Amino acid sequence: MMIKPLLGALAISFAVASLPSLAATPAKIALQIKAQKTALFDVVEAGGKMVAVGERGVVMHSSDEGQSWSAVRTPSNRTLTSVAFHSASVAVAVGHGGTVMRSEDAGQTWQLVPVPEIGTDAILGLLARKNGKLIAWGAFGMYLESADAGKTWQRVQIIREDFDRHISQVIEFGDKLFLVGETGTMAISSDEGVTWTELSSPYEGSYFGAVAPPDGSLLVFGMRGNIFRSTDGGANWTNVAIPSTSAINGGWVDSTGQVVLVGNNGLIAISKDHGQSFALAKAPEGLPLARGRLTKDGSVLYVGYLSTGTLRMQEK
Repeated sequence: MMIKPLLGALAISFAVASLPSLAATPAKIALQIKAQKTALFDVVEAGGKMVAVGERGVVMHSSDEGQSWSAVRTPSNRTLTSVAFHSASVAVAVGHGGTVMRSEDAGQTWQLVPVPEIGTDAILGLLARKNGKLIAWGAFGMYLESADAGKTWQRVQIIREDFDRHISQVIEFGDKLFLVGETGTMAISSDEGVTWTELSSPYEGSYFGAVAPPDGSLLVFGMRGNIFRSTDGGANWTNVAIPSTSAINGGWVDSTGQVVLVGNNGLIAISKDHGQSFALAKAPEGLPLARGRLTKDGSVLYVGYLSTGTLRMQEK
């Protein structure tokens, strides 16, 4: 099985020519890179600012909703795939090569956290739970838990003893946990992740993410523009058709039910009805996007491969 670095099935050749030499130190690399000249794989809002992470240990901050970005130093030059804030000051970032980093000053400085039991397998995602715990997941069924704000981690076997699918995302769904992954992997837990029930998938291809709109529905998405919606906790699924076959790599939902999905070829899909229907747009770069979210003025802030910007959706 080939590990895919969170941009769907598309094998991305990173633009090494646009970046400093690998011989440079991680600190120098971070300070030289511009947001629009690198690959960013996740972006979150914390304390009124945006924090994004990406290739070669890049961590970037924006205080003006993505209009401008500044890079901070990190102790890693491995690709970072996800970032989450445990509190206003404590942040954790994860990535390739078993990388885990932690910050206690809102992402200004970072320290590596050793997790020997995961070796160098890629960590593909991270979730700060409402109960204060952190979970992370990734290649070959990797599933990690932290009960001390990311200082220490425990690897946990989930779903079944031989489960080895790449996990793409885990979300909170009410008082449950819901996960998706490669080859139609779909499972739900009602006991804090101790046990999992595999769900019947409407699609055999890989899922790259999921969101839980506030109306109690579930949305999953992935290869070839596939989006499926469930209103009964994952027992049954309905296809949400969009006029695109581009892989959908990331999703975001707000408290009003607005959903943002982004994907390859600059795909941006916006829903105002909890994911029942979508309006499509395209980022001007036309390159793979990893994450997107709405800003205060209704624009879409997106990050991806040489693609970081904001786009104002046209009202119809």
